[in-house]
Amino acid sequence: MTDDDPFADLSQTLEDDSDEQNDTEPSPHSQTSTDESSAKESLEEHDPMKESAFMYEEAQQRPFYARQDSIEDFDSWLNYELERELSERGYQNIVVREMTDALLRTVVEEDLVNEVAERFEEAREQISSQSDK
Repeated sequence: MTDDDPFADLSQTLEDDSDEQNDTEPSPHSQTSTDESSAKESLEEHDPMKESAFMYEEAQQRPFYARQDSIEDFDSWLNYELERELSERGYQNIVVREMTDALLRTVVEEDLVNEVAERFEEAREQISSQSDK
């Protein structure tokens, strides 16, 4: 299944359902090996270089508030720097939701509290020094 066509595997699913109806009930041992096989197949079918890590439906859109310059710089960095880097690494079908998710996870997992706090302080000090003039 691709992001472009969520129904691409529908015919395969319908064929699988009709095959299951015609089969006799499998033994518990054969069901376990079938489950393991289908799990392996689904992992093999997913190509991380071409397919998204998660579907659009799994994403939650949230507004954020920032100055126009910051948003433009972020969009430029995301769309030109990060996307170019991922493309050079061989990834295809790069979507904003995945890049944004990776960015948010990086900020949290790399514990960038001090760096973010410094940027916060710089902005406050900058506005304070401008008002003193």
